[in-house]
Amino acid sequence: MSHHFKDYRGSLERSLEHATSYLESLDERPVAKEITSQQLRQLIAGELPQQGLAPERVIDEMAYALDAGLVASGGPRFFGYAIGGTFPAALAADWLVSAWDQNVPYYVSSPAMAVAEETAAEWMVELLGLTKGSAVGFTSGAQEAIYTSLITARNSLLENAGWDVATKGLYGAPQVNVVVSDQIHSTIKRALSMIGLGIETIVKVPTDDNLRLIPQELERVLADISGPTLVCAQAGCIDSGAFDPFDEIADAVAKHGNAWLHVDGAIGLWAAASDKQKHLLKGIERADSIDTDGHKWFNMPYDCGMVIVKDPAKITSAMGGGNMGDYLNDAMDKPDRNAINFGIAASRRARGLPVYAAFKSLGKQGIVNHLDNCCALAKRMADILREVEGVTILNDVVSNRFSAQFGTGDVEYRNELTARVVHRLQQDGYLYPSTSGYKGLKTMLFSVLNYHTSIEDIDISANKIIEAFNIEKALLPQSV
Repeated sequence: MSHHFKDYRGSLERSLEHATSYLESLDERPVAKEITSQQLRQLIAGELPQQGLAPERVIDEMAYALDAGLVASGGPRFFGYAIGGTFPAALAADWLVSAWDQNVPYYVSSPAMAVAEETAAEWMVELLGLTKGSAVGFTSGAQEAIYTSLITARNSLLENAGWDVATKGLYGAPQVNVVVSDQIHSTIKRALSMIGLGIETIVKVPTDDNLRLIPQELERVLADISGPTLVCAQAGCIDSGAFDPFDEIADAVAKHGNAWLHVDGAIGLWAAASDKQKHLLKGIERADSIDTDGHKWFNMPYDCGMVIVKDPAKITSAMGGGNMGDYLNDAMDKPDRNAINFGIAASRRARGLPVYAAFKSLGKQGIVNHLDNCCALAKRMADILREVEGVTILNDVVSNRFSAQFGTGDVEYRNELTARVVHRLQQDGYLYPSTSGYKGLKTMLFSVLNYHTSIEDIDISANKIIEAFNIEKALLPQSV
């Protein structure tokens, strides 16, 4: 019998060469390049190939063609949105995930990956100080983790109200109330619309100047609501990095009678590992479910997210583990971890293995050093900019991100000037912040998430920001 497994070596070696060349260029290459989609199509697209090429040639041509349109978001000066870099061991482990090509929802299809993910889950719960025995599922990102959490919440709340949504569906079910911060992230709204709860009936609770949910306002809202109620809070607001007061929120939820507390920790949950930061998450262990991203502050390669549910029986029931086909009965009867009980995917790669590798390579102290460094660098940038006349830091910098505005005078002028400063910086390519909104204001969102970002990156970037501000201020008349 003739197999061709040795055929992989040549193309993998070419991939290694291109990958390391790209990674080693991240210190110097522009974060973003000016290129149009049409130019990219000329490089990448074309007629459907009728005959194949040697794999090595495909890799070479692909690496050349795509390089012009890559954004160096894994580099040390990508400060926009909420995108981190990649820990070296996590990236290497991810390559092995693809090479081993294991399907991990069932223990029997990959015992090694089941145990590795089980271990990563246990270490994660310990690292973050969450309830021992909490269920952890590895998802594609925070969006899927939120979706999974809210399905679990919906089913549990309706079960408490005497309604089995898995068998009866939603027609005729009691209404599930939804109460959220007025800083709700779009991923929460998307998940609500997908699971049949809708977004028109959402009740929004106001936030303070740092975008933290006001617990007294939540108590007032919950006092007027009866029946199944989902409450969503945030650990790490997108625009300010703020953390809602979880202990007070959990107290209000506990008084309600049939309420579920979900915390969106896509960005900030990891702060719970640090002695310097964990006070920001006091009470987080009281949440019924939490979502987070691996590819933000925890520097996992895409794609990687986590859903955490305090009561494993709740998520196992919601994921329909008892509704498998007969051919899977033996697999599901195994006493070991079947990851399908903790997520929606019936087929997926071993996303938990890079997490396992990161824990092994960094240890708790290495992870904490990374988290604390990001916060210190964000505060350093904010402190530099705060000293510049005409630059306003809009929030208390308690974590790894902040929002800034440029200029003085009316809101329209400041919004326009801020947008222009950010756009100039993006075009220049040395660093990449992004725009966002802060209670109606156009802002520069500055986020430090990358393992590789240094003090030098911050200081040079600060000078670039100030220079861009001065140029745009001179170009834009105050009357705009």
